Amino acid sequence: MDKDHEKLMLDLNRLMAAANLKTKEDYERFGKEMMGKTIPRFEKEALSKEEQAQDLVYQASESEDLFQADKMVFKALQLDPDCVEAYEFMGDQALSPLQSLLFFKLGFTAARKKLGEKFVKENKGHFWGLHETRPYMRCLKSYAECLYMLDQKDDALNTYFELLELNPNDNQGNRDYASLYCLELNKFIKYQSLHKQYNDDATAFHHFNYALFQFISKGDCEESRTALAEARSVNNHVLQLMLSKKELPELPATFGFGDKNEAIFYCTFAKDVWQNKKGAIEWLSLVYNKR
Repeated sequence: MDKDHEKLMLDLNRLMAAANLKTKEDYERFGKEMMGKTIPRFEKEALSKEEQAQDLVYQASESEDLFQADKMVFKALQLDPDCVEAYEFMGDQALSPLQSLLFFKLGFTAARKKLGEKFVKENKGHFWGLHETRPYMRCLKSYAECLYMLDQKDDALNTYFELLELNPNDNQGNRDYASLYCLELNKFIKYQSLHKQYNDDATAFHHFNYALFQFISKGDCEESRTALAEARSVNNHVLQLMLSKKELPELPATFGFGDKNEAIFYCTFAKDVWQNKKGAIEWLSLVYNKR
């Protein structure tokens, strides 16, 4: 979800809060009243300091002037020292994974403080579906990514599992990384549990991870080749990129199931894992050359 859409959802939630909706009938009436209407933008005077801080960060994210963006984010933190979006912004703009890690940790810590432990406990399993949880989930996911880059891979994997516990529906795709890193770290029982939980996935991540698992477990055999054949039917671009000596293209902003961008996305994260599993790349080459 881009920042414009995120801001729109934020304003919608503010409007719903102002309407003091309590019953199913209230929500249905509100929906009918808003049908075909533009969601209004709230004037600064109508917003709390916390909400003004959020809006400043959204403005900063749209600015092409980094100096002005920094000034807006600084002002946001003056208004609300626990502004989660401000820490998220600084984590995204930081110059090193360590700096990013620290900002994202400040972000999800502030978010958890705002939500409250009672809220977290009562809504565990339904996060992301609740708009107010999304800054927390974004910071926590980015924190996991930084941990992995800093070679704290066990901690990163545990964080991905925490994200999946908060939101099993997994709108962020955390299961992709969790399953891959389970294989990298030889945590095969955890991998199998994830594979079973999300068995209906039709992604390159899901199918090629399973092919790798079968090869690690059983070597070159009918089961592993069947798994690889199924993965290739899902995305036939992956093997060529896996076996290429060229540098991978830049990580795409978007991709579709089965297209080359999806293959680039998978290989960006998975190629090193495959290369570090003894015989895995050689097996891919053997199967690919006999296609």
